[in-house]
Amino acid sequence: MALLTFLITAGPSGAGAQAMETPSLQQGRFKTILVEESDVPVVYASPGSVVSDGRVDVSSRVVGFIQQLDVREGQKVSRGDLLVRIDPADIDEAIRQAEASVRASQEDLDDARLDVEKYSKLSSSGAASGETFRKSKVRVDIARAVLDRARAALAAAEAQKRYAVITSPVDGVIVSVARRSGEMATAGAALVTVESHEVLLFKAFVAESMLASINTKTAVPVRIDALKGREFTGRVRGLVPSGDTMTRRYEINLVLPDDPRLAPGMFGRAEFILGARKALLVPREALVHRGGLEGVLVWDGKFARFRWLRTGQEIGGRVEAVAGLSAGETIVVSAEDAIMKGGEEAR
Repeated sequence: MALLTFLITAGPSGAGAQAMETPSLQQGRFKTILVEESDVPVVYASPGSVVSDGRVDVSSRVVGFIQQLDVREGQKVSRGDLLVRIDPADIDEAIRQAEASVRASQEDLDDARLDVEKYSKLSSSGAASGETFRKSKVRVDIARAVLDRARAALAAAEAQKRYAVITSPVDGVIVSVARRSGEMATAGAALVTVESHEVLLFKAFVAESMLASINTKTAVPVRIDALKGREFTGRVRGLVPSGDTMTRRYEINLVLPDDPRLAPGMFGRAEFILGARKALLVPREALVHRGGLEGVLVWDGKFARFRWLRTGQEIGGRVEAVAGLSAGETIVVSAEDAIMKGGEEAR
């Protein structure tokens, strides 16, 4: 048990600080700690956004009217799900023409081979000239080449039909639909955009002056505002070596963990650890409020005095005392309600 007298000061202790002694005394148990300097990380925070590493613009390789496009923005799709079906009428007609060319070319080749057999016998008996026999063999070579071209055209037409049915290349979410059923699909123009959540990145930009201080081999904490500042551990995947000539900032991509709470578009901050510095840290529970001021109770062995502090960042449940406190001083960490009530009466 200890006897405390609370003194309320107008600001940080020092020469000329006025104090008012409490009119009443209270007894109670309390805990004190010695304030010492601690190593705290030097953090460079860079804002950025969560992006998908698997954003795919799905386009068509064929030209035709869109026969079916039923997906909408926000819809989840799996790899292989139907996205777009293009009217295959023109492709079917091209296939029929290619098949007809193959049949005609095959018949011409068969006929040319018969001529070779015929003129081979006639040439041997002297009934046909050698030139006629040579030309029949040339015709076979030409017919074979024409047949190869027809078969290639048929294969190309059949491949086009496969491209008339477009499926999702990834598991993800539809984020954009550029066309509707009945409209014309053109080769190379995006029809649907699918965003995969399999791999999410945090894209941030760092100042040119900080590049040399960033260690790309260490983990980087990422705090997401939409999740109330929840921290995720990012891994540096790469630093784009070309910076913006106007802002002198460089893009850096961090691989985020697989977490269902994360979604593309979320805003946050990457906290790069650049080193360490010395600072005075006090426990969060040691802070008290008097007259709208935040401070601590400094214990000198006989009395506890309220000391106003200018605080900084919070690190692991402890708050940095930027001004108002010195190393080697003792502060009250916790006290019973009786002591705290005594402080309230003194105000």
